[in-house]
Amino acid sequence: MVNFFAAGGSEWLLIKAFSLVLLGIYLIYAMVIIRQVKLMTDTLHVGFEAPVKFLSYFHLVFAFLVFVATLVIL
Repeated sequence: MVNFFAAGGSEWLLIKAFSLVLLGIYLIYAMVIIRQVKLMTDTLHVGFEAPVKFLSYFHLVFAFLVFVATLVIL
């Protein structure tokens, strides 16, 4: 079994890069959710558009903060 802590670090570099790529894709996904919610609220008027928009923007901000925190930590 490979001990990642004793290795040269190239494995950790790959894991870090892969983590950042996945979080970048997730950030793009959060932006797509914003777009989908906008289209949904423009099409359907059921009375709870404001909470759904708030949750989608909160999700985007949270995804961005997680991405930035990962950049700082890694």
